[in-house]
Amino acid sequence: MLYYKEYGNLNGKLILFIHGGFTTCESFMRQYEILKEYHCVFVDLPNHGKSDYGEIYRFSFEKAADTMIKLIEHFSPKEKVILISHSYGGLTTKIIMSKIPEKIEKVVIGSTNIQRTFLFWIYTTRLGCAVLWIQNRKRYKKDNISWKLICDTQKSAWRNFQLFELTKKDLSKIKCLLLYGQYDIKSIKVSMYLWKKYLSNSQIMMIKNVGHNYFFDAADQMNSIIKMFVQS
Repeated sequence: MLYYKEYGNLNGKLILFIHGGFTTCESFMRQYEILKEYHCVFVDLPNHGKSDYGEIYRFSFEKAADTMIKLIEHFSPKEKVILISHSYGGLTTKIIMSKIPEKIEKVVIGSTNIQRTFLFWIYTTRLGCAVLWIQNRKRYKKDNISWKLICDTQKSAWRNFQLFELTKKDLSKIKCLLLYGQYDIKSIKVSMYLWKKYLSNSQIMMIKNVGHNYFFDAADQMNSIIKMFVQS
């Protein structure tokens, strides 16, 4: 069962918000009601939060993208849509763009790593996943994030730390906004400039005085940026 929240004009253009790893649509809670003329859908990806696909479900960004494509086809079978993603949500967005570029009008990709660094490799191992679990156990339990989901997600992320799919389709008609926080880690900052090389119709912006979670920590600033980009 896929869980999502809807805000705004249910007959308006669809904007799909795709959250990052090990969290839920609540990571965008401060964006819920900022674009009232649009049909804004905030989704919990499979086996995150209230989207319960069962213990046998093996999460991957490829499966998540296919699920989002079905949601897009359901809500907006004829019109193009806008995608807004953060962190690992950008990996899901990347696959959606490569599969149905003709359906995408604009995208926001915020702080999505695509570099295969030694640090990120460590976090794909069982030991690294255990460290993530221990450090964030309280929040993970609150958001219904299981140990299995962490392991599945990290393996899938490592496979998707590349952008070669984007070379196979003409994405020049998709307007892209790329974001990173001033205090994001170095590999994420470098990654966002790699995204820019692959997305010809893109602009990049640093969000000042904030780290990775700027959709919440710098919500007023982000809401203005999102409104300006979506309405441009």
